[in-house]
Amino acid sequence: MKDGFITEARREFHLRILSGIVRTNAKGTPNFADSSSVLSSSIAREMLSLFGGSAGEGLLTAQTAGLVFEDLCLSFLRDCFEKIAHLRPGKWMFARNLSIARFEQYKHLVDVENLTARHPELAAVLGGNYIIKPDIVVFRNPEEDDAINASESVVDALSANWTVLRKANGADPILHASVSCKWTLRSDRSQNSRTEALNLIRNRKGHLPHIVVVTAEPMPSRIASIALGTGDVDCVYHFALKELEQAIDTIGAEDSAELIDNMIRGNRLKDISDLPLDLAV
Repeated sequence: MKDGFITEARREFHLRILSGIVRTNAKGTPNFADSSSVLSSSIAREMLSLFGGSAGEGLLTAQTAGLVFEDLCLSFLRDCFEKIAHLRPGKWMFARNLSIARFEQYKHLVDVENLTARHPELAAVLGGNYIIKPDIVVFRNPEEDDAINASESVVDALSANWTVLRKANGADPILHASVSCKWTLRSDRSQNSRTEALNLIRNRKGHLPHIVVVTAEPMPSRIASIALGTGDVDCVYHFALKELEQAIDTIGAEDSAELIDNMIRGNRLKDISDLPLDLAV
């Protein structure tokens, strides 16, 4: 039986990551591991062997690795989402590093930021850094009345005068999802994801977009630092969860295996192949 599109896309995604991002040191430890940690290095080396490819060559800074990871995640999500368009019809757009102030739920933040700039005393009360730029955003544009009325007359001038889905109401694009991409997770990076999530939650006017994190971090404890608990992010998605589980089992790290299992059973950790379908919810 032929593999499904998402399975094939996931395989290609990993090959692109191997050649485009993964580099190894003299001990063969991949650059998504913490080389100072025996456990992290062991898990990452085992994962690398499971991918069945070889790491790329040449130097690669951490910043460059992060940017390439964002690009590859965006391409994977966009390509897979197109295949399930029948499940979530609409004109969906995927982009990187767009200000949330461009979207309907957060356009009021421009006024808030301008107000605090003119009155510094308000900034002390309200805080700052409202207008963030998520790594990846998924959004849709409001629909023309002709599209809404394609099959029959649904809307007119007498009702539905404030809905954001209707372009005639002057709505801006609608933010559907914010995806934070973290090649690795350290304490400062996980905190950054939580801060962005809380910003999206507290400052919206309208429905809350999906808020997720995608990472290649091999250390279960570091994944747990962002995955465990509820209220900040919907879920954490690992770029190779199956390989991570297998690698942990192979090296016999029982505590790590139990932690990963707890996060999976608690719906706090999934594979990146789950994300396109979850975004269709």
